[in-house]
Amino acid sequence: MVRYIGPRDAESLIQKGGIDVVDVREPHEWATGHVPGARLVPLGSLLSRWEAAAVGDPVLFVCAKGGRSESAAEHAEKNGRAAVYSLDGGTLAWKGEGLAVTVPAPGDGGGGAVEEAAEPAPELDATIGGNVAALRAQRGYSLDVLAGLSGVGRQTLGQIELGRTIPSVATLWKIAKAFDVPFSALIAHPTSKKTHLLRAASAKRLVSADGRFSSRALFPADQQGKMEFYELWLAGHGREDAEPHAPGTRENLVVTSGRLVLELGGERHELGKGDAIVFAADAPHAYVNPGSEECWMNLVMTYGA
Repeated sequence: MVRYIGPRDAESLIQKGGIDVVDVREPHEWATGHVPGARLVPLGSLLSRWEAAAVGDPVLFVCAKGGRSESAAEHAEKNGRAAVYSLDGGTLAWKGEGLAVTVPAPGDGGGGAVEEAAEPAPELDATIGGNVAALRAQRGYSLDVLAGLSGVGRQTLGQIELGRTIPSVATLWKIAKAFDVPFSALIAHPTSKKTHLLRAASAKRLVSADGRFSSRALFPADQQGKMEFYELWLAGHGREDAEPHAPGTRENLVVTSGRLVLELGGERHELGKGDAIVFAADAPHAYVNPGSEECWMNLVMTYGA
């Protein structure tokens, strides 16, 4: 069972020693200061490369507000960790208690994200929450109405709007479909930059509920249009079912590593490294990894008029 503890209890636990403290924020957040003794493993990396993360037992997960650390803790418990803790309120609560933080040296853990700290991107949970709330206000929908249109629970929608949780890929697609907007409209934040450097170290990934599928936007988050570019990852023997997208939506998919079986209606298409497929995505489809090796893909999605 995941145990949620406040900053003071967490501090005592850390001072006793022997606990793995894992910060699951993004590099640009890490650069602003972290709980002493923590190490950085962004949530997307933790879920998509669980074995490589080498999570200890006991372990304390930390994020900005508590939502991402809760997801990490639940994943750790499912993967056999017995003593799992999540910092309630995250680093905001930690700093609110007047507890010290460690500010890393430039280049420590954050990679290129530290170079761009003068204009950091908003946290993904806050960005998505603000966009969902704004779209709901524009449409004049109540939470109950949006829940009915999307099939996402009212309480979950409320948590998303408050920035307390990052929805899974499937949940975000349901919300985008309910608003009849492109997927990118929910992850967009305005910026005045004309040149965009999208560093892998600071990439923000959307992860499936089971942690075996992730999606990373390979285009500026403010760039909305009729075409989007994504990097997809699917764990060994993983599966991701996708509901029909808006009419006229097409996916152009190329496998860059591993193997993939694309299920489309009653058809099955087997793809290896370098193989590509273009298909109408306005029907149910599924990505299936038939092997134990990870599968990586690049996806260009185009929308109809």
